Order: sequence, then C-alpha cells, then structure tokens
Amino acid sequence: MNTLEHLQRAHELLGRGQPELAESALSDAIDAAVAAEDLVLLTQARFALGELLFQQGRDEEAIPFLQAVVRTERADGSVDSPVIAAARMLRQIRGQEPR
Repeated sequence: MNTLEHLQRAHELLGRGQPELAESALSDAIDAAVAAEDLVLLTQARFALGELLFQQGRDEEAIPFLQAVVRTERADGSVDSPVIAAARMLRQIRGQEPR
C-alpha cells in the first residue's frame, strides 16, 4: 500500500470506530511516506496521527508528531494548513489556548 491508501484506510477505520487499527494504519502511512521520500504526505500522515492521539487525550504521545509537523516548511504552501493546526494543538496541550 502507498501512503494515500494507508491514510484512506485509517479514515475508514475511524469511521467504523476502530481507532487502534486506524493508529496502526497511520503509522504505516508515515513509514510509506518516508520510503517514498514525500514530505507533503509525510506531513499529512504525521499530522493525522498527532491529531488522533490529541483527540484521545494522549498528549504526550501526540507532541512529537505535532512538533515534527510544525517544523515542516514548504515554499509552495502545501503544508501550511496542517502546520497551523498542529501549532494550535500544541498551544492547547501547553494550556496557552482553551481546548
């Protein structure tokens, strides 16, 4: 499976109420994006996993993924949306913004 297929699978699993399996699919998406050397998909996969962990209240586990997203830069703006959302989640985790 490629990164997009893993991301789609994770979305489907979440829709069926299977967050544990979705978490595994997102980890696979990260691995696939690294193997493909695709920074945009890697950022999307990291954000999706960080967001899932954040929503589950697993802040300490979410932080490394969200921080990796925030550190991502692309001149074309292709990762701006997840970067902004990840920064907001990190501020919420730190208590700088309400959840």
